[in-house]
Amino acid sequence: MMRAIEVGFPIVEINRLAVPERYSFKPIYQMHKWFARRASCVFRAILLGALKPALGPDGKATDLMEEFYKDHTHDPDTAGKVVLDPFMGGGTTVVEALRLGCKVIGIDLNPVAWFIVKTEIEPVDLDELQAAFERLAERPVDWNGGRPLRDTLLDLYKTEISPGIEADIIYTFWVKHAICTDQNCRSEVPLFNNYIIAQKTVSVWYYRDVSCPHCGAQYDWDLEVASLIADPAMMINAPRGSSGEGRPSAAWSYAPIAKKPTKPFFVQCPHCQVKDHPRLSETKKLRKKVPLTVLLCPACEAVWQWRGSLPQGEIICPACKHNYDPLRGNVPEKGKFFAHSVERKTRSSTASVCCPKTVVFP
Repeated sequence: MMRAIEVGFPIVEINRLAVPERYSFKPIYQMHKWFARRASCVFRAILLGALKPALGPDGKATDLMEEFYKDHTHDPDTAGKVVLDPFMGGGTTVVEALRLGCKVIGIDLNPVAWFIVKTEIEPVDLDELQAAFERLAERPVDWNGGRPLRDTLLDLYKTEISPGIEADIIYTFWVKHAICTDQNCRSEVPLFNNYIIAQKTVSVWYYRDVSCPHCGAQYDWDLEVASLIADPAMMINAPRGSSGEGRPSAAWSYAPIAKKPTKPFFVQCPHCQVKDHPRLSETKKLRKKVPLTVLLCPACEAVWQWRGSLPQGEIICPACKHNYDPLRGNVPEKGKFFAHSVERKTRSSTASVCCPKTVVFP
């Protein structure tokens, strides 16, 4: 019998699924790293193409994308069929075949691959697993005064945001350091090609050109937050173009709107600062793209956000008011770094950072 994969394969549709999956694998595949792990949607489609007949009972060609989202555990075309993977690696074929109800034989010379796949597919008693986790979490750590392992590890992921006030760390950024070769300095200098931590263009819903009933000025009413950080005090808007792409001169304001509002919504006008129910020029919501850049200040090490296209030249840190060019770090070329004489300001002290010279490092 001719199989569906011999007639056609939905390459374009599967590619659309594979691209985002590469950035967010299913939890079972995050159990352990494996070399060049392939997207699971690709293997599911291949298995379905190899197991499904080219024509359905109605005589029409089998639509693999229609079959893709069905439950196949009791499908006579897949249930009980034997799939052999003699080089199973991280086990993507094995897991996807089991999800289709197949019987699977997986082989690999690498014992790590064998252990990873075995752990991915073997039954787990969740109560026993939780109990084992709690025993491990409460295990005393000798070098930490007998404190539980849970507290010992969590303490490693805390930071002091101001004297006496701690917060949990969400992200850790690793930065290479070098020692200044000046014998009167010997400071440890973090190495940055630039001070950009992240850049992203987000898409938000908005109403275009709403009118303020107070002053009559127009602005964009954003219905979703466009931000990569949480602290409003650290969000700076470009003087031009912060409203989004294609809206270079538009002012904007943000206020969420309920799906079924029971009373008029009030939005603060960016021109007169009065909160009122704006007049809509059109009732249709639109989408726009807003460029965002998360920056690090080299003087106070504050992390802050710039909304709009990042300009050429210097900008001002909202935390310490230090002027700097975020595109120019202290590594002008490979093998060299600047040990700038900059006062690094913190909430507790002010200290001079290194000397004004260019240092060569290996």
